[in-house]
Amino acid sequence: MIRYILFGIEFLIVIYLTFNIFYITIYSFGAFFYRKTKFKANVKKYNKFAILIPAYKSDEVILNTTLENLKQSYNKDYFDLIVIADSLKDETLEKLNTFNINLIPVKFEVSTKAKSLNTALSLLHFKYDYCCVLDVDNIMEYKFLEKINYRLQNNEIVVQAHRTAKNFNTSFAVLDGISEEINNNIFRKGHIGLGVASALIGSGFVIQFDYFKKILLNIDSPVEDKELEIIILKDKHRILYENDALVYDEKVASSDVFMNQRRRWIASQFVDFNKILFDGIIELVVKRNFDFFDKAMQKILLPRVLLLGLSGLSALTIFFDFFHYGFFFLVLFSFCILSYILGIPSKYYNLKTLMAALTLPKAIVLMIVALIKSKGAARKTFIQTKHELIIDAVKEEGES
Repeated sequence: MIRYILFGIEFLIVIYLTFNIFYITIYSFGAFFYRKTKFKANVKKYNKFAILIPAYKSDEVILNTTLENLKQSYNKDYFDLIVIADSLKDETLEKLNTFNINLIPVKFEVSTKAKSLNTALSLLHFKYDYCCVLDVDNIMEYKFLEKINYRLQNNEIVVQAHRTAKNFNTSFAVLDGISEEINNNIFRKGHIGLGVASALIGSGFVIQFDYFKKILLNIDSPVEDKELEIIILKDKHRILYENDALVYDEKVASSDVFMNQRRRWIASQFVDFNKILFDGIIELVVKRNFDFFDKAMQKILLPRVLLLGLSGLSALTIFFDFFHYGFFFLVLFSFCILSYILGIPSKYYNLKTLMAALTLPKAIVLMIVALIKSKGAARKTFIQTKHELIIDAVKEEGES
């Protein structure tokens, strides 16, 4: 009897792992079909950008972030940098007031990024074409706005830029950077390569100002990026991706910050899980909205670290005669590894990455703990990620 129960569990794991690995493998190879943008010096239209930086209790990094993001090659008359200062110290506000920016101080009983953005959008009366949303640690590369403006010549709705690692100072930072690049390859390059909408990240995206202002009014959630993505896809707007427009992002440097951040990410994945899956089927059958259906299917996927751990452990069953699918598990694990390798940039092939790989078992355990602790986290409160002042890893394109 026990043998049949274990066989049933093993069969369910086979089905689940097959779906996960088939999905990431298809889109990993899809990245080969992504067409690189050929940028030209002359454009017919210079869009006006509002660069929005919500800063919640981030005094340690906001000054450097602000100064660095003012260093754009794009015409200064065509972009404004707006810092939404939530609960910053008085001395930080005084220094920010000396910069050539728009400063919007806010304070909420319960803070969320959506509240900060909605407040700023309601106060901005100047006519902007697009918003660019950055996290408080994000730094745009020197020619970022030039590149994005080139992509936005035909009234496109939204473009996700290439968010990449700013720092490699710890093993967890290296692993976090690799994870982001793998996700970029699968959920952005691979999707666009196969004609499917790119996934949106919580920062480093550019969206039409009026459209953003309208749809954000309906969002007041600690996982505003996930809800925003769902609304855009339900409206049947294609989320584009620009791989060569870089936004440098601080990667988590410690295990505590890693688990705290993943707890929020995992919680956000399961917001309205059943409803979104049902809506995805309806959107596909009734409205032929494959982009939304694809997003709904992503709700079933395991986080990449957990998928690696589960498929790896399953592959070990090949050494035990008691299990029936050992060889098949080994094949799945091989495709999982291949899919990940395809998304890792060449700059990560070094000794530092090899040393970081030794911390993978710890990262898998922390992801399991984050999964256990994630219940209700996305609905209750905003989970802040602690940031550090990191500037050495960022180089302006014009200087590199």
